[in-house]
Formats: sequence, structure tokens, C-alpha cells
Amino acid sequence: MKASIVTTVIGCFGVGENDEIITYVALPKDPETIVQLLERSKKEKIGQEKEVEAELKKKGFTKIEKADNAFINSNLRKLAIEKKFVKNVVEFNQLLSKVNIAITKTKIKEAIGRDRLVMQANNAIEELDKSINILTERLREWYGLHFPEMERAVDDHQKFAKLVENFGRREEVDHPELSLLKEKSMGAEFNKDDMLIVQGLAKQITELYRIRDNTSDYMNGLLKEVAPNLRDIAGPALSAKLISLAGGLEKLARMPSSTIQLLGAEKALFRHLHGRGKSPKHGVIISHPLVKNAPPNVRGKIARLLSSKLSIAAKMDFYSKTYKGKELKKELDGKIKEITGNKQPH
Repeated sequence: MKASIVTTVIGCFGVGENDEIITYVALPKDPETIVQLLERSKKEKIGQEKEVEAELKKKGFTKIEKADNAFINSNLRKLAIEKKFVKNVVEFNQLLSKVNIAITKTKIKEAIGRDRLVMQANNAIEELDKSINILTERLREWYGLHFPEMERAVDDHQKFAKLVENFGRREEVDHPELSLLKEKSMGAEFNKDDMLIVQGLAKQITELYRIRDNTSDYMNGLLKEVAPNLRDIAGPALSAKLISLAGGLEKLARMPSSTIQLLGAEKALFRHLHGRGKSPKHGVIISHPLVKNAPPNVRGKIARLLSSKLSIAAKMDFYSKTYKGKELKKELDGKIKEITGNKQPH
């Protein structure tokens, strides 16, 4: 004998071949729990379904499968009252409304993918870079009043901030490149309060660098999980920028390679379309070493080739979840060598 297990918002029914209800096990009367059980039921048998199955087997049914049933679905309000799951139609409608709200919440949560975290991390890094640059320029001007020679001698912003934080007064700076400069410095004297405030600013800048490094490491780990193929082709920073500019990995995966090639060049493209400039050949992918270091006469060609591989990588990451990053990179390197005459850009 055949029977089916029909799972609904009010519970699980064991139904015979002629829509006869053989057995019934109610679900908990809580909208959130109902939604969780219905979602689990799509992947595996939940406890209520197992109870129904066991009861059907006791009654001699040998072929049992999960299925939808038009009779059950069309009579669900009536059955909910008969089975004392609700008191009346009004209570049933209220429950159904709450269940639908819970389903919507679940779908919204699922829609927020891990690529959104990549976008947030990328935005945080860009904002940190802006803050670091602004504050470092202020530190250089400020500390430069005391030790102008160091301001000119040390180009690296992070190194400069660390020296100020660690040593303060120019006489205390312990660095071989600055030993002669500090002895002949033309800078003004800073008192204790002057130096404390400047060192405080330097400390904040080095802390921002630390936060940036941690965020960058975190983003790199996310990209290994979310978009490993794209990361291998573009690198972590460019991958994150492309995902952010596209509005998510799904949108990036749907884009043709010609659009990916121009991501970040929207203003230049707008000017071109209005007859006020040349057509751009690339957007943010100019930061990729293969494009950035390519001879000008083949840069556009390499940008097209790179964007094509980026498009394939994004589609693999979003749709198939197949990792072929190393293969894609090897193919890309081979074609670049053909274009540049075996002189690959570095």
C-alpha cells in the first residue's frame, strides 16, 4: 500500500491513496519554530515526519514518500480547526500571517551573504586609509616644526609615526639614518606638553595601521572562503574593490567582462558618452600588476583579457563553487606572454 507524508504549517499528515488522512502529528504552535522545522524538512526528515512514518508502517503501508497534497492544502483551515490546532479561522489567519513574517525574516537573513562582509571590510579599509593619510599629513607638519629634517628623510608614513611615538624629542631618536640630521637640526624646541600631544597623535596613527592590517587579514580570509578564484586572479584588494563596486558577488558574476573592465571608470565613461573625453580602457583593474606594468600599446588588450578571466572566476565562485584559481591564473599568464612576446609584466 502507498501513503504520503504531507508537511504543513500545522503539522504532518499521513495520507492514503484516496486522500484519506491516516494519521496526524502537530507542529509546535510557534511561528519561528514552524519555519525552522519547515526549512529542515526540505533537507531531512524532522521528528514529526518520522512519527507519521512509523505510524503508517504499523498500519501496513509499505511505500511511503514525502509529497504535496492538493486536498490537504486546500482544506488546511478546516483541518486546523478539526485537529484543534487553532480555535477558529481568525486564529488560523493570525498564525499564518506570523509564519509568513518569520519566513520573510529568514529569507532576508539568507540574502545577506558573506560577500557583504567583504564589502564592509573593503569600505572600512578605504576609510582607514583616508583617515591615516589625513592624520599623517598633520603629524608630519606638526612634528616637522621640531625636526624638519626627519620629515624630509623618512618617506614611509607608518615608519614616521612609529619613530615619533617611540622617541619623541629629536635628541632621543635612535636611528642610524637620522643621527647626523638631529645634531644639526634647524627645528624649534618642544616642551613636555608639546611633545606629549604630538606623540599621542602618532600613537593613534600607529593604532589605525594595526586595525587596518587586521582588517586586511580578515578580508583576505573572507575572500578565500567567498571568492577564491577571483582572489587568485585579482589579489585580495582588487577582488574586494570589484565586489564592492558591483554591489555584491552575484551582481559581479552576472556582469559581462566588458563591464567588469570599466568598473570604477564610470565618470570617465560618462564624459566620453557626452563627447567630453576619450573612451576609458579600464577602471580599477589598472591597479593589477599585469595591466599597470604593461607596455602602453598592449595595455588595453591585456585589460580585456584580464577582465575576461575575472568574469569567469566570479561566475565560478558564485554559481558552481568550483575552485580552479591556479588553472585560470596559469592560462592568463600564458596568454599574457603571447601578447607581450614572452616579456610578462611584473
